Amino acid sequence: MIGLQLVRASTHPSPGCLRRGISGVLHVSGNVKPTKCLVCARSMGTAKVFALTSEVSTSQEEAFRILMVAGGTGGHIYPAIAIADEIKNLNKTAQVQFAGTKDRMEWSAVPQAGYELSVVPAVAIRRPFYSLQNLLVPAKLLIAMFACWKLLNRIRPHVVVGTGGYVSGPLCLAAAISGFPVVIQEQNAYAGITNRLLGKIAQTIFVAFWAATAYFPKDRCMLYGNPTRVELRQYVSAAVARRYFFPQDERRIADHGHYSEKRKKKEMVLILGGSLGALAINEAVADMAVKSLEENSERHIIWQTGPKYYEEMVQRVGQTHPRLAIYPYVSAMHMAYAAADLVVARAGAITCSELLVTGKPSILIPSRNVAEDHQTKNAEAMAEGGSARVLSESALSSSSLASMIDELLGDDVLLTDMMEKALRAATPDASNQIAQHIIRLANKRVSGVMA
Repeated sequence: MIGLQLVRASTHPSPGCLRRGISGVLHVSGNVKPTKCLVCARSMGTAKVFALTSEVSTSQEEAFRILMVAGGTGGHIYPAIAIADEIKNLNKTAQVQFAGTKDRMEWSAVPQAGYELSVVPAVAIRRPFYSLQNLLVPAKLLIAMFACWKLLNRIRPHVVVGTGGYVSGPLCLAAAISGFPVVIQEQNAYAGITNRLLGKIAQTIFVAFWAATAYFPKDRCMLYGNPTRVELRQYVSAAVARRYFFPQDERRIADHGHYSEKRKKKEMVLILGGSLGALAINEAVADMAVKSLEENSERHIIWQTGPKYYEEMVQRVGQTHPRLAIYPYVSAMHMAYAAADLVVARAGAITCSELLVTGKPSILIPSRNVAEDHQTKNAEAMAEGGSARVLSESALSSSSLASMIDELLGDDVLLTDMMEKALRAATPDASNQIAQHIIRLANKRVSGVMA
């Protein structure tokens, strides 16, 4: 279920006691932490811990060093950036660095976020496990770990934070062997293979879904939701965001003053396929985008194709339509979400969390090319919560997508209801809670007192 949180009260007599509750029952936000359990009640098989709170000190005479390890896709990288931003927000003197590869998106995303990126080798474990490519994994792992040890000895981090991707494996393993505290964050209900292995050595495992605790030692799990980027939680008016993508609309209104008063309500559709793009979604959109805009005079489409598919999609639909904004990648996602009335997207865990935090109704098209079909599980959870509709990839076509978009945009009452349900299920303070835990661990490391 989206929006679940789990908190372990630090002085509870049973260290394995976990609290699972619906967002809104108990939130630990701001500079607070659970310190003493008062009641542990059982209801419908769910443990609920109600805790007193006390202030968390984030000041330290000596600045602590945090090493974030993330790679591959935005689903791993952006949670790490969100946590890093919150750490810096809570402790201005904290030194936060990243480790990743130079051939994936962290190479550009991390420096753009203002952080230094150190390059280390990634070691991929191929599926199926009996693949011949995996025969070289032990040798590659040794080479990668040697590079990781060099990096760790140079930075000497007080805490290493892994958020997934193949790069996390060797570096977090090397950190644990070297005695550096390791924590990991799992974004999905179904834990990835790298995080499942690292869960055996991590001091704390931050999970976003209750189901993920099945893959880790439960006494070390903390269910806080998924971290989302700080800018997504900052208010941007829809009007400002829409001008960002369609400045020509303002010029059109200025040239035809009467149009401003007579025009219908704008309809903004944001189409995403994940940070790398999705061919199936792109092909459906390419076949319906221009027709949809011609049939709906106030409809606008913001379309992120992914770098790999951008040129092909531009050739198919062109870039001349004034109400179609097509990009290989949208870096100003806070603007995109603020502008949108409806979002069409894959059902990656971070995308789902961002949709909830921004309160956006959505059409989710789960990818079939993911481990254990976890995107379908994510999408179904969103649909059960009432904030999304699910369109399977097998049923996806230009006509089915256009029909569902028309249905939702044609019902303002339904869109409002979906928006409200999304906001109720959101966990906007996930980054803050995770950052506070990391800061406490780092402070203990700095003072020489390990938990």
